[in-house]
Amino acid sequence: MVEKFEFTDKLKKSLYIMIGVGIVGILLTLLMYRDNHYSRLWSNILLNAYFFTGIGIFGIFFAAANQLGYSGWITLVKRIYMSLSGFVKIGAIFGLLIVGGVWMGYHHLYDHWSVAAERAELANTKQAFFNPTFWTIRVVVYFVLWIVVGGMVIKAINHKDINVPTNYKRSKLMAALWIVVFAVTESFVSWDLVMSTDPHWYSTLFGWYNFASYGCAAFAFAILLLIYLKSKGYMAQVTENHLHDMGKFMFAFSVFWTYLWFSQFMLQWYGNIPEDTNYWVKRFNVPLFKFTILFALLLNFVAPFLLFIKRGAKRNMRTAGFIACVVIFGHYIDFFNMTMFEPNAVAEKSCCAEGEGKCCKEKKEAALKGTTALYAENKTEGTAAPAEATAATDAAGEKAESKPMEEAKAEGKEGEAKKEGEECCGPTTYAGLGLPEIMIFVGFLGAFLLMFFTEFSKDSTFNENDPYLKESIRHHVEYA
Repeated sequence: MVEKFEFTDKLKKSLYIMIGVGIVGILLTLLMYRDNHYSRLWSNILLNAYFFTGIGIFGIFFAAANQLGYSGWITLVKRIYMSLSGFVKIGAIFGLLIVGGVWMGYHHLYDHWSVAAERAELANTKQAFFNPTFWTIRVVVYFVLWIVVGGMVIKAINHKDINVPTNYKRSKLMAALWIVVFAVTESFVSWDLVMSTDPHWYSTLFGWYNFASYGCAAFAFAILLLIYLKSKGYMAQVTENHLHDMGKFMFAFSVFWTYLWFSQFMLQWYGNIPEDTNYWVKRFNVPLFKFTILFALLLNFVAPFLLFIKRGAKRNMRTAGFIACVVIFGHYIDFFNMTMFEPNAVAEKSCCAEGEGKCCKEKKEAALKGTTALYAENKTEGTAAPAEATAATDAAGEKAESKPMEEAKAEGKEGEAKKEGEECCGPTTYAGLGLPEIMIFVGFLGAFLLMFFTEFSKDSTFNENDPYLKESIRHHVEYA
């Protein structure tokens, strides 16, 4: 009954080729995009390292949650979820590179707070929290806990003699410990590595949002890996009933992610607080990010909801595999939207640094005349709801009269027309979603799969002594 996966040389070679593609993508990015201190390269590294590391720690979380919940169905596929954590060690290496860049200045991912002059503009509490030393300690602690405690949890859950009461009780205690570690570190790391690229913006449910996003991706990867293993003759006792339950979790988390997406977007836009709405306005002002935000919503909610809601779809390997691929790409785009904007944004002041650009003069003239920016307005006119113009003092100290609402609206429309005609201050972002991004993603995917199969091949595909093994073998999903 013991079954062990053989990590063949042919499979290893394929994964090494994928990693090679990623290295070529990094070199290509270095050669093609030298502007803004290679921000496009480092934001790609942050994006992929964070994305795959999140999937890894979520895999342990899901196995631990089922261990605590006396779940039997998962026994045959439990090691797939736990082995997703193999990439965390690689993620730690890239995490240290990102930390080193904060101190040595070879990347500018966190210039909004890592540079003393920029940090001085933050509130005192934020300055204390984003102190480089304190921030570094936190990031290092996250990875240490994930590697050390995560390894202990996997060892306890997969113990050969887990049917012995003392060992089974220990697996429960370790699973509970991981739930606590995961809950705290997952939220904090989302603030430290992603939300802090723009410390002026905040979201009270950002940790939950990240949890849902790489949770969906983790379920999708588990489905794809199960399909691959079965195609190679492994896990013969895993049936469409197990696939059905795995699909239900992916579908449920897709709906959960959508709920959080809507809660974050709608409440911040409705509240119309500058620190909230600025995040969305800046991205909607850039056509690329306006498209990817809506595209991510299409891939991560509309597609799974319409194509995967039926019972038969969750029990069909081809359909489940296709939707899993869509979900993985969709949540990669989701993290692209979160991590790529700020490091690659072109500061407005830089367009006026050399000479006086046409749009810069117009902005200065508008300021002197007494027009004001809206709460949700960032770089271009006409991006938010019209607001009343306010009075401003002129050079002699006299008050200027407020402009009528109609004139302000007309100016907004004129600004939009000018934007469509030309970019008077040059590009607004160095970010892109092109060949380099695809190649770097392929490289990280190769490293992720290499670490997964390395971890998965260390032991049997399932724990033959698990007290719930028979229940998993007999598992059957009835109609509702």
